[in-house]
Amino acid sequence: MQPIDLLAIAAHPDDVELACAGTMLLAKRSGRRTGIVDLTRAELSTRGTLETRARETEDATKILKLDYRANLGMPDGNIELSRENLLKVVRELRTTRPTILLIPSKHERHPDHEAAAELAHRASFYAGLVNMETKDADGNLQEPYRPRMVLHYMQSYTFEPTVIVDITPVFEDRLRAMQAFGSQFHQAADTGQKETFLSHAHFFDWLKARASAYGMRIGVQYAEPFWSHEPPGTQDLFSLVTKTIA
Repeated sequence: MQPIDLLAIAAHPDDVELACAGTMLLAKRSGRRTGIVDLTRAELSTRGTLETRARETEDATKILKLDYRANLGMPDGNIELSRENLLKVVRELRTTRPTILLIPSKHERHPDHEAAAELAHRASFYAGLVNMETKDADGNLQEPYRPRMVLHYMQSYTFEPTVIVDITPVFEDRLRAMQAFGSQFHQAADTGQKETFLSHAHFFDWLKARASAYGMRIGVQYAEPFWSHEPPGTQDLFSLVTKTIA
């Protein structure tokens, strides 16, 4: 397949939409190929069903205009750091060959997010080793490949970002991508459903406020933060300037 320029790995369908959909949309708008790999089907979710989550994932995929989306079918609530799971992610990285890989933060409220972060971090390294063999869907040995940059995206817990991305031009579509997962959020007609972290009536207000707060730090309206083990580089200092007022 043609390489994916920007690939995001998530523990659950809706994680990327909640955390960094704006960055995905920006990449797509600039002509890049984008994709998401969900590790589980979120079968332990308090609200909704597997069927509704599958439909919502399809709707969000269309809004994001993804070139690729896969689900590795790992058990929700039990993303093991096993060799079997490691090889599954390595195969995806060697198949999609992303330039930039987006993964969860290592310190998170949800244990699945932390497990997904560690699994993706390990896979992004081991995928580049010649002697770690994997085969594609046709049984052919895959070439080693390592993403050129790995960035952690923010979910529940905050961190001091390495880079902040201006998502103002795509913010409304970012909200639409999140709202595609309607079963997970507050509904005026909610009856008999247990309230969760996501279904709190002010959850979207909180997300908007955070996007606005990080936007203010770089002089724009809305932004998404990321953290990297390695400092990002640039060939153009002026590309780093987002403020219009000093």
